[in-house]
Amino acid sequence: MTGAIGARGSAARPGLLTSPLIAVCLVALLGFAANFVIQPVLPILILDLGGDATLVGIVIAAFSLPSVALRPVMGRLADTTGSRIVALAGVAVMAIAGFAYLIPILAVIIVVRVAHGVGWAAFNTGGHSLLARLAPPERRGEASGIYNLMPGIAMFLMPTIGLLLYGVWGTSAAFVASGLMALAACLVVLLGPVPAGRADGPRAETARGRDAWLEPGAVVPMSYEFLFSLSYSLFAIFPPVFAASRGIPVTELAIFYPIYGGTLVLVRALAGRFLDRAPRERVIAFGAITAIAGLAVAAAADTVLLLTVGGVLYAIAAAVTSPVTMAMAIDRSDPRRMGAAMATYTLGFQLAIGAGAALWGVLIDRLGYPAPYLVAIAFLCLLLFMLLVVQPHRRPAATHRIEP
Repeated sequence: MTGAIGARGSAARPGLLTSPLIAVCLVALLGFAANFVIQPVLPILILDLGGDATLVGIVIAAFSLPSVALRPVMGRLADTTGSRIVALAGVAVMAIAGFAYLIPILAVIIVVRVAHGVGWAAFNTGGHSLLARLAPPERRGEASGIYNLMPGIAMFLMPTIGLLLYGVWGTSAAFVASGLMALAACLVVLLGPVPAGRADGPRAETARGRDAWLEPGAVVPMSYEFLFSLSYSLFAIFPPVFAASRGIPVTELAIFYPIYGGTLVLVRALAGRFLDRAPRERVIAFGAITAIAGLAVAAAADTVLLLTVGGVLYAIAAAVTSPVTMAMAIDRSDPRRMGAAMATYTLGFQLAIGAGAALWGVLIDRLGYPAPYLVAIAFLCLLLFMLLVVQPHRRPAATHRIEP
């Protein structure tokens, strides 16, 4: 067994687009939209208030720190109290944070970012663990691809909408929109067919054990996701800083975000049904090599158009890599500890966002461009090396079914 889910046999594939899964995906769409609409506006606000690229990185790290630190706690709560409650708490805190950003004081914004990070930890852990419990074993790659379409759609639409709102009404409008979308996500969780997502009986007892904080089976996929996603903020958060360094009006980025997000959506929509047919490690290697190509193009960029070409290549890589690392985490993890597994797995992305943003901000201020892109390439080379080292000792893919 090589870990390729597609080799499990020729039995009829189970249904995928059930009402609960659609509801969970809608919550994810609204939650990611609430985050992405402020993503290009927040660096602008920080720069307008007298900050620099380093402070942008610090503010992003302030968001990531509680999101990382509390994620194991959220995983334990998801296994014992229920993923639905954890997800609801997350989007509720995100709604409050969206409106709290309206106070234009740097110290307040940093505090709000910390609170926002707490909500983000709950939202991500709750949503991912709900998806993990709803995904049929034979279609985990495809289910993860559909779920990961939600941030792609949000990236396709919301940063441009955020910039347009900024251009017409200033920064406040984007933050109000963020709060409203998070409130809408609360309503879907409360009123929609979202399952409890709790491990009952023996599952709850297992989750209360001393080892409940992290799921060992998800550590390797989390590491892959961390190394891949370190580059993410260079295309998702720092383009306004890139534009400022080149003397380019930030409004020109209106073409970058929809093309980047549209590529994510298109590739995930087309590739989703094929993600279970190839060994997980080969797909991740393809993603790493494609991301290296995108970063190389971005390193040579002096226009938004060339940056967009690099972003398209990175989006293609992300479109296939993240769903597969998520499916791998589900494959390798104990079904009684799926909350802990998804908390462990999503640590990779959030650690990458925080550490990457802080690192890239310092590199930009100290060395300028293209230094961050070149360093990011080195991390992806490390990912390729890790795939070669870990692959011979990998665990076979699990075929267990997880009850929601």
